[in-house]
Formats: sequence, structure tokens, C-alpha cells
Amino acid sequence: MRRTLSAFAVLLAGSAGLTGLAPPALAATTSSTVTLPTGDRVTVRTASDGRDTFEIRPAAEKGMARALVHLRLGERDYEVPGTALPYLGRGLDLSLFDVKALLAGASAPVDPSAFGAALAKQFKEDNAKGHFGGQGLFAGGKTFALSGAPTRRAVQPRSVMRTVSVDATDIGGKPADTGVAFLYNTDDGNLLDPSENFNYFSGGTAKFSAPDGNYSALGLFWTADADGNPTEVRFSAQPEFAVKADKTVRVDASRASSKVTWVTPRPALLDDTGFFFRRAAKTGPALLVDFDAGPGVPISVSPTAVPVRTGALQTYPYSRLVSPPGPGTPYEYVLQKASVGTIPQQRYVITAKDVATVDATYFTEFASLGRRQRSGMFAFEDSSGRVSHPIQLPRRQTEYVSAAPDLTWLGGFSKYVPPGPFEAWAGGQYEAFHGYRGGSSVTENWNKFPLHPASPVALEPLDHATVYTQPGATRAGDLLRFAITPFSDNEPGHTGFGFYGESRDTVTGHYTLTQDGATVAEGNPVGGTALNLEQEVAAGPSTLGLTIDAGRTGPMYRQSTASHTEWTWQSQHVEGVTLPQALYCARGSVPDRACAVEPLLTLEYAVGGLRPDGSTVSGPQGLDLTVGHLQQSAASPVTAATVQYSLDGVTWHDTTVTARGDGVFHADFTATTETFRGDDVSLRVTAADAAGATIAETLTAAYHVYAV
Repeated sequence: MRRTLSAFAVLLAGSAGLTGLAPPALAATTSSTVTLPTGDRVTVRTASDGRDTFEIRPAAEKGMARALVHLRLGERDYEVPGTALPYLGRGLDLSLFDVKALLAGASAPVDPSAFGAALAKQFKEDNAKGHFGGQGLFAGGKTFALSGAPTRRAVQPRSVMRTVSVDATDIGGKPADTGVAFLYNTDDGNLLDPSENFNYFSGGTAKFSAPDGNYSALGLFWTADADGNPTEVRFSAQPEFAVKADKTVRVDASRASSKVTWVTPRPALLDDTGFFFRRAAKTGPALLVDFDAGPGVPISVSPTAVPVRTGALQTYPYSRLVSPPGPGTPYEYVLQKASVGTIPQQRYVITAKDVATVDATYFTEFASLGRRQRSGMFAFEDSSGRVSHPIQLPRRQTEYVSAAPDLTWLGGFSKYVPPGPFEAWAGGQYEAFHGYRGGSSVTENWNKFPLHPASPVALEPLDHATVYTQPGATRAGDLLRFAITPFSDNEPGHTGFGFYGESRDTVTGHYTLTQDGATVAEGNPVGGTALNLEQEVAAGPSTLGLTIDAGRTGPMYRQSTASHTEWTWQSQHVEGVTLPQALYCARGSVPDRACAVEPLLTLEYAVGGLRPDGSTVSGPQGLDLTVGHLQQSAASPVTAATVQYSLDGVTWHDTTVTARGDGVFHADFTATTETFRGDDVSLRVTAADAAGATIAETLTAAYHVYAV
């Protein structure tokens, strides 16, 4: 399976991450897109809790031009194409790739539609010669820089500057003229400017000027074919040494003698692999180098035996391996193993207790090629991300996913990739951060019909979480906040793409908020993902009502094309309530938890015998309906539920509903089709609780029935 994006991430930050193609798990409140000087597009999404994530859409289809470097220092973010990396400091200024500066209006002295291709051509030529810079685009010392970019001054050292020479031979055993050297002060991560943290090798050395102190050095080497695609990657590290005078350290590629190897219980083929290196100082931002090498590319690293004494060292390999071609249910391994203090030998034997077994089904009404992203984050990381991979849909497969107490996962699924020059996501689901238990077996259903409005759910322990989740409805004093996403599936923690659509789609939406029957707010939420609403209401006890209409039609949508949902509930002024650690009311430098979750009712649907294409056999139907409340709200017992169905959207029929306890109801009915193409089943549901809260929901073309 061909991978479509090689991700090469270099981060200088305490809080940053490469997210590949996937948007964040939480509903984004703002998003902006910028075009890099090389023609690549970067969408910056700011989630409700204030975190920025980056969706990268490369302009090139192959080669190192399709690999992107993410670098961050403090609040500055850079997206650097792999073809630009060897030229930083010798023809290209780092400011060219400052995302926030570009968003603010800074300009580059190039034509993006042409410069990216020219740079890729220059990279190929220079890669063949084994020497970068000083020719072609950069002849005569020509340098390209961003106009209007902000500058940053490094901490001024209070000692004499020393010359630190990082010497190396390359993968071929010759004095290195390719590759990148990194030097990092492990006493204070702010001591050196970003441009002083890395340098290129020339004649077997990369020179730095640095004050006395403790340091770490890393040499990163690669080989590439004629098209610039990486064919081998090596990490050679000197994790700790002191500088008290001029100093020379060696990071020869030959020291990277341990190849990343996985031994799995079932036969599996390497599809994608990478290596993560993080060196943290006693204070200041960490240095992180994250190279996703792609399918079949061997990665080797230099093992170490002595734990670092200054700051911290964390590393891990990560890989996706797939089942060989053949009959039976396909499977894959998604693996990563962390080490702290030292870099171990890279042969890992995986057993059943190292992974969770996930029975995963991906639903879509049309055969398509979608995308799937799954990103693991250890406790020592501030954020994480991996590139997505193609997935043929609809599909059922077994997924063996690494499990550890300090490892959480997030990601998403796109049911197809819209046509156009850039990859994008459409019609899928996001998942919240969650962990797995080694040796466990779980079931995950993606995009399982019917789709309907849902709210974020925290899947980590509420009193001990590494990320924060905004509940669907909260009240602080008399301020209401909502975060509800239409077209979500029935898996807790999943939220859909909501009011977002691609150019061929027609997306409609409307919301109305009432207090004691009087409208206090209404509007059109189309263009975002969720309904994100803040609204003051009167202080006294009252009955609040919220209505959300959502419609989505287009060439890739036949099922669950519209929803109409009405909530009512009792509410009053809130004071003195604090949410647990995993939840928050509003974003900020410190999460605001001074609010209460409103007791809105929730619905989950499970259609009996539903196939991955969203259909079931005509005739007797069984529907399990689970009625609950928003997480952490003051829930009252669910007292009643009704279900109706329609085959034409006009005539509605009652079903026989049986209460099974704990808010679970079962509906029996007969939906018979005589047509060759079958019919769509629309659903109309109501429910209520003992406190007077109600929900009424209509789902158009919820799922499909076909004649045998």
C-alpha cells in the first residue's frame, strides 16, 4: 500500500505536534489556511481548549517535497518541506515557513505555484551530486527570506562562546556532506536560537557556537532514490556531554547500528515506520525530532547504555504493519514502545499482553477509498500526530494496538477524499483521546448509521486526564455554552464532521435557543464543525429549549442526510460548581472548570443486522435505543421512549417499544421494500426523564433496507 505523505517533524517546543492530515478530536472554533512559499497549504485549527493543530496538504505528489518538517519554538510554528531542509541557512531563511507570520500577512518573494517545483528539482539535482547549496536557485549566494516576519532574540549567554564541532561520516562511510546535525543545551532549552540548534554537514562536520554547559547532539542521515524518496534513515545520538572548551563530538551514521524490528504473533508486512527522539532540558522547551520514513524504509538508531543525568531523554519507534494479501478478515498492528533515559536496542517482540485487540468496522453507503489516522501519545508528550493512511471502504478488520498505562490514542476517519489538487477529509468521524488495556478485546464502529447530533465525551478517567473535553452543554452563572456536532455516529467519544462539507455538497443548518418558550438566540452554524454557542439567559429557574437542524447532501451521501433534534430541560443560575479534571467550561491559559453540565438527554442507536454499507434485510427490524444524559450532568431516571419509522418521510408508523432498564429500549417493527433498489428508513424518536427533560429527534434516511 503506497503511503501518501512522509512526515518529517522537527519540533523545538514544550507543546507542539505533527498531526498529519487529521483535524483535532475536539470541535474547532476557528480555522485559517495559508499557502507556504512552496505551494503547500497549512490549515491551523484552534480547538475549544486553545490548542493549535495543523492539517498539511502537500503540493507535491512524491519525493522529499512531500515530506514536511514541523518546527516550533515557544509560540512560533514552522512548516518546512523536506526539500527545503538542506538549504536552511544556505539559501532559505527559516522565516519563510513561519505559519503565523504568513497568516498575519507577511509575504515571501516567490511564486508558490512555481517555487515548490523548482526547489524539488534543485533537491534532486543536489542529492545526486551529494552536495547542497551554492548552485542553481542559490547560485551567487542568493537567499530567500520572509518579509515582515517577527524576530526572536535568544537568551544571552554569560560565558565565552565555544566552537562545538559535530563530526560524522555518512551512511556510505564518507565524510558527511548530507544530513542534519542538532545541538541542544540540556540546561536551558531557550539558550540557543532555533537557527543555532541545527546545521548542515559539510566535509564531515557541522560547526556550532555555544556557551559552556551540558549538551546533546544528534546526527540525522538519509539516503534517497532518483526521485528523492527516502530509502534509509539513521539516528546517531550523543545524548549527553559537557562543553567547557572547544569541543568535538562524533555522530557517525555507522553508530546507528540497531534497526527497528518488530516480531509479531501473526505475519505482518511493514507499511509505515518512524522514530521519535525527544531531549528535554532542565528548563525551557524541548528538542524533538520525529521522522516518519514511510513504507519499507529501514530506520536504524544508535543504542546507549548510560542514562542521561541532565534533563530527560525519551524515544520510541512507531510502526504500522498490515496482514499479507489473502482470504480472511484483514488485520494490522499499530505499535509504539517508549524508552526513557537511554536508547535501547530496537528489536521488539510483541505478545498478546502488549496490545489490545480491536474489532473495527468502518461504515459507508458507497465503496470508496478513505483515510484513517491513529496517533499515540505518551505521558511525556504534550501533543502528537501521525500521517493518515488509505483505507478501502466499507471495511471490517482486526487492529492490534499498543497498550500501556501512559499511552493514549486519538485520531479520525474520513469516508472518502474529495477530488481536487489537495487532500482533504470528508464525511467521517473524530475520536477523543483514550487508552487501551493490554490483553483486552474491544469493538469500535466508525460512522455506523444512523448518524445524529452528539457531544464530546471524555474517555480518560475524569479525575486524572492528560487532555480536556468540553461537555455538550454547560452553565456558569447565567452563561450557557454548547458544543454539539451533527452527523456523529453511536460510538462514545466519536464526533462527526458536522456542518462542514466539500465543494460538491449542500450543507444546511439552523439552531434556536428558547427560555420559557421565548427565543433568546438563533442562527446558522454552517461552515464550522459543531454548533459552538455562548449565550446569556435570565437567572431564574426556567425551561430551556434547544433545536438543531442539520442537512447534508452530495454525491457521497445517501444515508442519514438530515436531522431535526429538540431538547427541553429545567435550568437555573449556577454557582459554586467545579467540573472534574477531564472536563472544562471554556478555554484559556488555565482551563475554566467553574460551571455545571446541563442535563440534556442523549441518544444512541443500534440497528440489528446492519451491514457495513448501512443496509439491512427488508422485513422484521430491531432497533436498540439507549437514552442517557450528557456526561457529568445531574441525571434523572429515564421514564419513557417512543419510536416511529417511515419509508417515504411522509407517513409515519408506530413501533412496539420495550423497556429493558437503565435507559435501554428495544423497538420492533417491519419495514418491507418491494423495489430493486430498496428503501430508506427514517426514524422519529422521543424520550423523557423524571425531571422533565425531553428529546425529540427525526433522522431522514437513517439507514437502508433491501429486498432479498
